[in-house]
Amino acid sequence: MRTCCTRCYACCLASNTPPDALTTRQLAESSGPSLYPYFLTVFGTSAGLASIIVLLAELRDELGFSETGIGLTISSGFGAAFLAALVMAPHADRGRAPLMLRTGLVMAVLAMVLLAVGETLWQYIVGRALFGFALGTAGPAARRTVIVADPVNLGQNIGRLGAWNVGGFVAGPMIAAGLEAVGGFRFTFWAMAATLAVLCPLAFRAQPDTAARDHEGLGLRGLLRIKGLVGALFVVAAYFVFIGAFEAVWILEMDHRGASQVVLSISVTLAALPIALLAPMGGVLAQRHGVRRWSVGGLITIAFMTGFFGVVPGLAWMVALTTATAVVEGFTFPSAPMLVAASVTADRQASAQGLANAIEVATGAVSALLLAMVYDVHGNLVTWVITAAAMAILLVIGAILTRPKDRRPIKPDTPDNLIRRTVQ
Repeated sequence: MRTCCTRCYACCLASNTPPDALTTRQLAESSGPSLYPYFLTVFGTSAGLASIIVLLAELRDELGFSETGIGLTISSGFGAAFLAALVMAPHADRGRAPLMLRTGLVMAVLAMVLLAVGETLWQYIVGRALFGFALGTAGPAARRTVIVADPVNLGQNIGRLGAWNVGGFVAGPMIAAGLEAVGGFRFTFWAMAATLAVLCPLAFRAQPDTAARDHEGLGLRGLLRIKGLVGALFVVAAYFVFIGAFEAVWILEMDHRGASQVVLSISVTLAALPIALLAPMGGVLAQRHGVRRWSVGGLITIAFMTGFFGVVPGLAWMVALTTATAVVEGFTFPSAPMLVAASVTADRQASAQGLANAIEVATGAVSALLLAMVYDVHGNLVTWVITAAAMAILLVIGAILTRPKDRRPIKPDTPDNLIRRTVQ
């Protein structure tokens, strides 16, 4: 058994050799790249995406786009993000995470410019697709760096990344609404393009991590042979079944209960703010108690609460239940990507996170479509019960596939925990 230095931590993981002389204090004191370029890029692109979503109705009214045209615009973004997450993510594992961050941000700026000057439906479809590709390029690069830069504080850093991401979604609609009221939707897109451009110098100062590189090119098929990773992807899918239902059905449910635009805006804020505030603490707790237990337990709780969405009476109780669910989400939010991280070695983190990102996009899109159809035919009770049941089934499968043979908690900051998970 050889002794590894702090800087070689990831190399030890990749070679399946536990660093016997590596202490928690040494890991904590290790230097790594600044994470703020990654945090701020994720915040900016999330805010940009939220502003696009908010302005879709304005595009329909101002430019005369049909509902089908708006649907094509939305779908192009999902499709491009899915493709980018699969194709681009492996490059981050080869030392190109800073380049991918810069590329994603530049593409996001160009997408906003195209949306600002666009006149035809196809220009907006291309613009939304370009922005989706930007998200799929920058996202896995950010996750990779955040995961491998500081293993001791992995949970907190993943939670912080999630907080910046959700914070962008919270801030984006408010910023877009204010800008649109001042200068219209084109001014909003120009302003968002300028804001993202301001972040470019910071992104160009982003430094690469020092963790192990993927020189083998495991590929998608190789990743899917890792049982623990497949199980973690089932857990990710369970959460995004809920996300898809929330995005497609919850708005309709609130409208059905008589929510005004003001109440709806406040409710959206209450549904997002606890996630942004509690995610860093949730990551710390997941790391302390074991990410498998924390993620599965938290999502089972969310599934149980979801089953009551179609039962609680009136608008006030619906808002209260939504807020309570958001609190549980805040504590649970970082644990799914942490479970993915604990399933692969350092040299394959971006590839695994990119695959997880693709699963997120695909599951969210499919569940939103199917559950919206169920809601139209069968109403709220059946829709929310089906959502809860689908989450539970996926979580049971995920829990079985991620169960270590020794039944010990999965703590991704501990080298032997990661090694025993990946040698299968």
